[in-house]
Amino acid sequence: MQRLSLLAAGTVLLACGCAGRGDVTGAGGATGAGADAGTGLSTGTAGSGNGTGTGGSGNGTGSGGVNGGGVDAGSVTGAGAGTGVDGGPTVVPPPSVLSAPDPCTSNAPGPRKLWRLSGPEFSASIHSIFGDTAGSAPVAAVFSDPTTLGFSIDANSLLVQGLNASQLEDSAEAIAAWAASSGKLSQFATCAATATGAPASSCATSFIQAFGRRAFRTTLAASDARIASYSKIFMAGSSNSDGAQAVISAMLQSPYFLYRSELGVQKSTGFSLTAFEVATNLAYLLTGNTPDDTLLTAADSVTSGSLTMTSMVDQQSQRLLAKTAPSNATAVMGFMNGWLGLPRLFTTAKDATVFVLSSALQNDMATESQDLILEAFNGSGSIGSVLTANHSFLNKELATFYGLPSSITSGLSTTFSSVPYAGTTRDPGLLATGTILNGYARPNTDSPTQRGHMIRSRMLCQDISPPPAGLNTTFMPSTTVETTRDHFVNSHSVGVCYSCHKLMDWVGFAFESYDGWGRYRTTDNTLPINNAGTVYVDPEGNNPSVTGLSGSGSLSAYLAQSDDVERCMMRYWSYYAYGTSSWKQDACTYDSIYTAASSNGFALQSVLMGIIHAPNFTTRVQDQ
Repeated sequence: MQRLSLLAAGTVLLACGCAGRGDVTGAGGATGAGADAGTGLSTGTAGSGNGTGTGGSGNGTGSGGVNGGGVDAGSVTGAGAGTGVDGGPTVVPPPSVLSAPDPCTSNAPGPRKLWRLSGPEFSASIHSIFGDTAGSAPVAAVFSDPTTLGFSIDANSLLVQGLNASQLEDSAEAIAAWAASSGKLSQFATCAATATGAPASSCATSFIQAFGRRAFRTTLAASDARIASYSKIFMAGSSNSDGAQAVISAMLQSPYFLYRSELGVQKSTGFSLTAFEVATNLAYLLTGNTPDDTLLTAADSVTSGSLTMTSMVDQQSQRLLAKTAPSNATAVMGFMNGWLGLPRLFTTAKDATVFVLSSALQNDMATESQDLILEAFNGSGSIGSVLTANHSFLNKELATFYGLPSSITSGLSTTFSSVPYAGTTRDPGLLATGTILNGYARPNTDSPTQRGHMIRSRMLCQDISPPPAGLNTTFMPSTTVETTRDHFVNSHSVGVCYSCHKLMDWVGFAFESYDGWGRYRTTDNTLPINNAGTVYVDPEGNNPSVTGLSGSGSLSAYLAQSDDVERCMMRYWSYYAYGTSSWKQDACTYDSIYTAASSNGFALQSVLMGIIHAPNFTTRVQDQ
C-alpha cells in the first residue's frame, strides 16, 4: 500500500483556528495527496507544513505536496486564529468557570465552528464505520483530551498537535491493513477485496462513495471534487485492495473525518447547518458515535426535500433516546458523569487500612446512581425528583453494605430493584448514594469541603476562588477527639481560610450522617453527629439553613426546589452539547432552552430536547 501522510500539521492545525469562531473559506487540501479539494475545511503544506496566521484575521495559506505531489491550497480566516507551530492557531484558553451569559438582544444563535472528535469519539467512530463490534481494529490512542469544566469536549481545547499527525498516519495505515486482512473492504464495495490485477476506476468510485459516506458522515455526490482526488489515490495502488487501503488511510487522516463541521450554508444573514451536519451533531451528542445508516438516510431525505429538518431531528431523537435503545444511557450519563463528577467514585484514593471498597461494590454504587437518573429521564422526572426520590435501586450486596434491615435485604438478589427507604435510617436520593459520598471524600474519612464544593460549583454554578498562592493547604490530622465536622470548623474558621471554607464546609456538613465510604452513622469518633448546615450567600443572596439529606428542610429539598439548580444544569448541559460555554448573544439560546424545559416541569428529557430544538442546533450567524 502506498504511504500517504497527513499534511505535516499545517493543514489540520489551521483548521483548529475555526473552533468556536472563524470564517472558513477556500479550497482546502486535507490529506497529503490533496484529496479533499473543494469545500474549504483547511489548508497547509504537505511537504513542509508551512502556514501563517495573524491574531486579528487568522488568515492561513499554504501549498506543497507529498513526494512532490501538489495539494490544493485554500485559506482559513476568522477571529481567533493566530500564528502557531506549523501554521497552527493561537489556542483559546479554556474556561475555568461558566461565565455569565452575554445578554440577548437579537435572538441570534451562536457562530459557526469546526470541532475535533474527542478521543473516545474518534475510536468509537472507526469501530462503527467498519462494523467492528468485537473492537479488534488497531485504533491507536492518538488524542489525549484536556478536561475542561468536568468534560473533555471543549471545541477550543480539542486540537490536532504536530505529534498527532504522525500518530494519525501510523494508526490509519494499521487500520487500513487490518480492514483488508479482516475482510472488511467488501462491505463498501465487493470489488475492493480483489488483491490481484490493476485497480479499476469503477471500483474506485464505488468504494470512495461508500466508505466516504461513513467516514465523512455525508453523501458524496458524483460531482463532488473529492471523488476525483481520492480516485487518483485509489488508482495509484497495485490492485483494488491496495487502492482501497490507501483511500482508507487518507480519509482517516482527513479533517472531514477528524472534525465535526458546523459551517452551514448561507441563508440571508445567517447560516443553516446542512442535514448531515445536524445529523452528525445529533449522533455524537446522543450516542457518542458517528451517525448510523438510519440517521444518514434521514439526512439524505432532508437533502432531497422529502423530509423536513425538524421532522428528522424529532424522529431520530425519539429513536435514539428510546428507553430500550443502547444510546439511552449514553445520552444521559455522558452529561451527568461530567456535570456531577460521578466517575470520581473510581478515582478517589481510599485508605485500605480503614476499609477496602471492592470494585464490585463500586460498580454496584455506579449502577444505583445511574438507575436513579435514568428513572427520572425516562419517566418525565426532573433533577429535583432525582434528589428527593423516596427510594433507591439496590441489590443485596449494596443494601447490606448500606446497613439496611434484614426485612429488606432478605428479599433482594444480585439484580437491582427499586427499594423504598420508609422505616429505615438511610436517606434516599442521589446525594446519599455511594457514588457521591465516595467520590467526594478524603482517603480515610469524609470531606465536607469537597462535598460542599461540588454543590456550590456544579449544582449552583457559583465560583469558589482557589487558595491564595503560597498558602499551606495541607489538612493536618486532629490532635484531639472530635468529629470530622468539628475538626473542619476548628481548622478552617481562622485566618484567610474562613471566607471561602464557610461557603463549602457549611454546605458539606449536611452530609455528616455518612462517612467517607457512604456508610450511615450516628456518631463520629464516638461523638454525636451534627448534620445541620447553612448555604451561605446562595445565588439569591440568602443564607438558608438545611439539615441532612432528606425530608423537609434538607439540603436535597432546598436544591430540588431551586431555580438556580435548574438553570445551572441547563448551562452545563448546553456546554456539553455545543462544545463551548459562551458566545455573543448566548443568553438567547439559554432563554430558549429554559422556556422549553419550564413548560414541561424541567423534566430532564425536556431540557435535552430544549437544547436540541434551540436555534443554535441547526442555524448559525456570521462569525462574531
